[in-house]
Amino acid sequence: MSGENKLTTTATSLEILEMIAEDGGTTLRALVQKTGLAKSTVHKHLSTLQANDLIVKQGEQYLLGLHHLALGKQAVEMRDRYQLVKKEIEELRNRIEADMDFTVEENGRLILVSEATRTVNESIFVPGTKFYLHNTAAGKAILASFSEQRVTEILDEHGLPQRTSKTIQSRSSLLSELDAIQKRGYALNDGECVEGYRSVSSAIMNPDGSVLGAISIGGPTYRIDKARLKDNYADIILQTTNSIEDKIS
Repeated sequence: MSGENKLTTTATSLEILEMIAEDGGTTLRALVQKTGLAKSTVHKHLSTLQANDLIVKQGEQYLLGLHHLALGKQAVEMRDRYQLVKKEIEELRNRIEADMDFTVEENGRLILVSEATRTVNESIFVPGTKFYLHNTAAGKAILASFSEQRVTEILDEHGLPQRTSKTIQSRSSLLSELDAIQKRGYALNDGECVEGYRSVSSAIMNPDGSVLGAISIGGPTYRIDKARLKDNYADIILQTTNSIEDKIS
């Protein structure tokens, strides 16, 4: 958002809210150090967020308020097509021994909307978790569906943060992979975001040609080998994506 179209005070409050989320809770002192703002200024932002039920204070710690649960649930329920995709991946869970999820792109980041895991205790992330696009199968599948200009805008804003030793670190390598994804219809990820976790994903397109999101099948490397990912799950992903696109057309 350009500076002339944004309220500085609101932006600062949202940045503080994001810091609290990323840190899993934090203190006034830590926020003052992190933002470089005066203690009184940070306290005013925290008081405003607290008054609107966006955060709560427990001892010296500021935590996200549970009001976010209702907001997130409403955000998903307001989109009928998300419900359709959620139903599809829940049905997949009963057919295959793997994890499934549905993610969407918002403001250049990937957001987990829903998941269906075979073993709940192995679930790594929760709905609402944010990822970068370049180091996930779903993110790369979505990037491959975007225009070159949109891809450039996202990379200019977010860069290529490294999460593991396998994370793509050059634009040329990423663009080459996106070209390959466009040709085969699905994207692969082998430990680029999380060590020891691999997945395959395909983007779901809306009737108007825009991207709805992406569905993925994956799991720990000790449960899913590369051959199964490419020869079996890739076909399932493409079939499921085609089925969803037919239903929303």
